[in-house]
Amino acid sequence: MRVAIVGAGTMGPQLALRCVAYGCETTLLARDPARAQAALDAASRESGMQGTGVRITTDLGALADTELVAETIPEDLESKRALYRALEEVLGPQVPIASGTSSFPPDALGAGLAHPGRVIVAHMIHPVTLVPLAELVVPADVDSVALGTVERWLGELSMRVLRLRSAATGFLVNRLQFALLREAASLVAKGVADARDVDAAVELALGPRWAATGPLASADLGGLATFAAVARSVVPDLDASDAIPALDAPNGELRYWMDGARESARARRRRVYAAIEAAR
Repeated sequence: MRVAIVGAGTMGPQLALRCVAYGCETTLLARDPARAQAALDAASRESGMQGTGVRITTDLGALADTELVAETIPEDLESKRALYRALEEVLGPQVPIASGTSSFPPDALGAGLAHPGRVIVAHMIHPVTLVPLAELVVPADVDSVALGTVERWLGELSMRVLRLRSAATGFLVNRLQFALLREAASLVAKGVADARDVDAAVELALGPRWAATGPLASADLGGLATFAAVARSVVPDLDASDAIPALDAPNGELRYWMDGARESARARRRRVYAAIEAAR
């Protein structure tokens, strides 16, 4: 499949590597070719995937014969809409625009376009070179041809597709992630435990459990009656704030990385992802 990726930040180059690895003819559209190549090289070193088959261009017109455009630009609704309007000038009417948005519903993304039914959310998870998962959200009046192309592309990338029955802000992964993150930050803020111990509770207990069976299946395995009894006392006491103040504190308690620890953590995370995939 001929695929174009628009956006050369973190996700775009990684997605380009995955596309090439799975046989797609891949073009990466970027404002700065040198920076895009550097990002592609960095993603290649980190993942071990080769990026030699990725074509980098700054010319929007070079996308005219592509079968699918994957958009990975920053999370700004108006910027995305402006890009889609420009893409409509060069793409055929049923060529899909697969948005990597983390939060915007497809109907909002496609508002005002000549062919809004082609805008389909295909939200992938960082690092996309290792995580074979995509959240699929379609507009109310989806173009069936465009949807078929997106589904074929995700199939070619060996992605497990989670198709949402309706749009929800943040979709599945981010809603679950931020629910846990809010409670984790609250526990640190309240002085219940420090950040390292809160993380250890997930790394050593919940993480391995949920990697094998998700939270709903784990509750069923553990006994729904038992979980219901615990929920009656725990759930009313959970944090219900509408923000996570600790995320905005530049020198707060959530920043506990020492020199060199970030790269070590990233490498450890890559090994764990690879081990989980090998175990499936």
